[in-house]
Amino acid sequence: MRPKKRWGQHFLRNPGAVERIVSAIEPRPGEVIVEIGPGEGVLTEKLVALGNELQAIEIDPELSRSLRQRFGNIIINDDALTAPLPARPFRAVGNLPYNAGTPILRRVIADPHMRRAVFMLQKEVADRLLACPRDETYGFLTLYTQLFARPRMLMTLEPGSFHPRPKVRSAVVVLDPERKPFATESVIDLIGTAFRMRRKKLVNNLTSWHGRSRADVIAAMERAGIDPDVRAEELALDDFARLARAIS
Repeated sequence: MRPKKRWGQHFLRNPGAVERIVSAIEPRPGEVIVEIGPGEGVLTEKLVALGNELQAIEIDPELSRSLRQRFGNIIINDDALTAPLPARPFRAVGNLPYNAGTPILRRVIADPHMRRAVFMLQKEVADRLLACPRDETYGFLTLYTQLFARPRMLMTLEPGSFHPRPKVRSAVVVLDPERKPFATESVIDLIGTAFRMRRKKLVNNLTSWHGRSRADVIAAMERAGIDPDVRAEELALDDFARLARAIS
């Protein structure tokens, strides 16, 4: 099949990487495996051999027809951004499309039934997941991920591992569920607003957030033990949790 730019298709052609990705899934009996973007089926044929129920979501109708001839009805022609996820424990895996990888990841790790995700992403996105405060790549995605999961790097891959060759390096990240008790829409909204303009001080970004005045924000920061002169990139997730309690 000819790769299609509209869906950011870059097919994995590295057998060693395939083996490591499949080995990292470690499914337990009764868990569903959800493959996102099976592409040419190089992961799918290994996943079938694991023996768990498998659902493979492929947005490309042409690829879906071809894959269904090989693997049957486990192939679902749908968009991973909206397709129903299993209502029971599942493990997700896939070479996520570059143009939709981040929203797919966010959706999967926030699902309460997710037991592990093993995702191929652009290296720069993987770096954002694993960043620390004050890192250049530290930001909203870092903290969103920490609200729901514990990420670790499995491996990095050069462009030659794919067809067609992407212009960037890729990485495989393993995410295990670790949902924080304060993982609420309000906290997510607070963090998103805090990073709205990265170079501004935190108090400036939060002023007018849900009607709060600058004085309200400064008072909440002081109650949370946070310096009013800091920028969002200097704060860890626990700092934002304290601030959310203080400002609510």
